Amino acid sequence: MTISLNVLNHLGLSLYSNTPAVLAEVIANAWDADATDVRVNFDLSENTITVTDNGVGMDQADINNKYLYVGYQKRSQASTSFLTPSGRLPMGRKGIGKLSLFSIADQFAIYSKKLESLEQALLMDAEKLKAEIKKEDASTPGSYHPEPIEFDTDLGEHGTSIRIQRLKKVKLTRASVSALRKRIARRFGIIGARHDFRIFIDGSEVTFSDRDYFHKARFIFQYGRYDYTQHCTSLDTDEDTGRPLSFNHDNRFDSNGKADPEGAYEVHGWIAIARRSNDLDDQGQDDNLNKITIVVRGKVALEDILKEYRLGGMITKYIYGEIHADFLDDDDEDDIATSGRQGIAEDDPRYRAIKAFLESELKRIWIETNRLKDRKGLESALASNPYIRKWYDKLRPKDLQESAKKIFAAIDKAGVDETSKQDLYADGVLAFETLKLNFALDRLDRIDASNLDLFLGYLKDVDSIEAVRYYEIVQERLSVIEKLHDMVDKDVYESVLQKYIFDRLWLFDPAWDRATGERHMEERLQRVVDSVVAKGKHVRLDVRYRSVPGTHVIIELKRAKRPISTGEISDQINAYIDALRAELNKTPKEALLPIEAVCLLDRLPRGWNNLERRQKDENSLAVNGIRVMTYTALIESARARYRAFIRASEEASDLHRLIDKIRSHSTVASSMERS
Repeated sequence: MTISLNVLNHLGLSLYSNTPAVLAEVIANAWDADATDVRVNFDLSENTITVTDNGVGMDQADINNKYLYVGYQKRSQASTSFLTPSGRLPMGRKGIGKLSLFSIADQFAIYSKKLESLEQALLMDAEKLKAEIKKEDASTPGSYHPEPIEFDTDLGEHGTSIRIQRLKKVKLTRASVSALRKRIARRFGIIGARHDFRIFIDGSEVTFSDRDYFHKARFIFQYGRYDYTQHCTSLDTDEDTGRPLSFNHDNRFDSNGKADPEGAYEVHGWIAIARRSNDLDDQGQDDNLNKITIVVRGKVALEDILKEYRLGGMITKYIYGEIHADFLDDDDEDDIATSGRQGIAEDDPRYRAIKAFLESELKRIWIETNRLKDRKGLESALASNPYIRKWYDKLRPKDLQESAKKIFAAIDKAGVDETSKQDLYADGVLAFETLKLNFALDRLDRIDASNLDLFLGYLKDVDSIEAVRYYEIVQERLSVIEKLHDMVDKDVYESVLQKYIFDRLWLFDPAWDRATGERHMEERLQRVVDSVVAKGKHVRLDVRYRSVPGTHVIIELKRAKRPISTGEISDQINAYIDALRAELNKTPKEALLPIEAVCLLDRLPRGWNNLERRQKDENSLAVNGIRVMTYTALIESARARYRAFIRASEEASDLHRLIDKIRSHSTVASSMERS
């Protein structure tokens, strides 16, 4: 190499940031060599990558004068048409992409064979290159001579093979190889028989389907003649024609980015809208799809131009696409790529033009997508759940149907999974039943004999709405009870169990639903507890104070290792009651309210297996407002109380049955979605 080695150090040893980008440079060189077949093979045991192509290959002069000539301008050396011998537009330009290999490996071996020429083989070694760099001084540029090695591969009559070894910070696994296949597929727009350029990874051909993102598209906006809908399996369909929803936009624009059929600049490609925003999170593959890549001459030139825009709004989270813009690399124009080869010079007029064009397109797509989602939201709701269609068709007055469309569109735009969507539909139905009542009240002054029945029907729905709301609250509480049961069975930490119960005192009594705590009261009770312990009495229980409407409540929870006697309970609880009463007497109004105390135990007090004694002790404690329960009894009584409410309200109304059917349909929808 006859370049300043220090320049080579800056250009090559950290030129690229990821393995797919490096492999893309090697594959691009194969394209420029008129290869029709590229084989990328991963050896997991040796942790090596080999890229082999059937291109024209290199002889010794090509290696010395072109491959090792950093900055070799292949286009200026070519014919005036700047095409490869087979008529391709070359991807390479500055002759430094080969150096990217040093970004991921300390060594790579090159094997090449040109038709009717000697086989060539050499080893590039980063450590030896660095050693030569250290020897270099300002007056005498250094030189590096790659090591000749044995030619131990079969290339047939011509081709090139590069074995990348001693990988840096890269450990190949089956998962990483699978991810690399996907990312290589996404970096090229010229793969496949249509372009006479086929790429194989470990013997399996890379195809458009390996990009693994077309199926995520719900709507697609296309530029140019190629029809990308053939790759999209999940596009919404037009209700009138039954065809996939796609839209062809103008693909020419002027230097200001304004669409113009006679414009100097032309693009092709697509921009799509995903069904859900999390569809674009590529499952931990470190390749977020929420971006628009710019492709030049069949290879990604800019990873993401979408991040350049500050459009705001939820819609940007659903966008992804690929725009081909070969005019960014015209042979007779300056090289627009940055020196790192992973970006584009932002001050170039061509870049400013495409940036302005895409900004206007994104705004246009935003408007069209919102319009489509408004329409498709209703269609999706009616198609996904027969009970919603039945309800919607009966919705009166008809004015409310227009409002229903808006709420279904909003649910659709939320991009949630199918199960959650059905739950939101159920909430939407309830909201509209409430809206019907408001609608009726707004029209009270218009009520007469002709529409009185309709108004009374609205009022009748109020009870149904209330019953459904209570029903859903009760269902949630049953879930809380079952979780408590599970916590007790698993013997979770006592402090965790206590907090769970203290925060849900309705488990003891539905009337305690709005219980609140008061810090100064709990501190006062704690001092009493400490004094009881100081007097040598039995180990204290955990005590809390809560205030509920019309009552003061003391709760003690204990998972004791031994049975507790009724006397112990009476002594301790009465001490707490006395302390609380003394505190309450400072506020006469509060002192008039009764005090209730609950002692929750792991097991019944000693002797309570005798029913007669138990009844006597319970009556004795009740005189002072004290009741004793076990965790098991609490769970069973709460469960029975709320299940009884469910049974009593199951036939409460047609509305309740409708909501229940909509929600239950979500289970079926979720199962179908997983399938």
